[in-house]
Amino acid sequence: MDPGFYYAHYQLGEALELTGDRDAAVAEYQKARDLNDDPFVQALLAQAMAKSGKADEARRLLAELEQVSQHRYVPAYGIGLIYLGLGEKNQALRSFEKSYEDRDGTEIGYIKVNPFLDSLRGDPRFEVLVEKIVGGKK
Repeated sequence: MDPGFYYAHYQLGEALELTGDRDAAVAEYQKARDLNDDPFVQALLAQAMAKSGKADEARRLLAELEQVSQHRYVPAYGIGLIYLGLGEKNQALRSFEKSYEDRDGTEIGYIKVNPFLDSLRGDPRFEVLVEKIVGGKK
């Protein structure tokens, strides 16, 4: 109803990505980013670009986020998504662990069911992290 509501574009981007329409997802994430400077949206945009074969652009956006993190909060979870999109599972896992340690928002609470993390399922390090979060252990 409100084309200026960035969160609707962000959510639509996620839905489109999960249905396999990465190009449309990238377009929606870009609209959301144009409307709001939420670093998590930039992370979603970067990971979708990485998955679409645009690794150089994804790395450029990652570098921007790392620069922004010197002055404002950037969720480690979002950084982890970018690394995962780039196929860098070890770095992604380190970022998700940092997200847990930082208690950085609600996203980490969905680690067990978030379909964006499916490529990590079965990895023992990931399963230990899931147990720490879902099982309430530190």
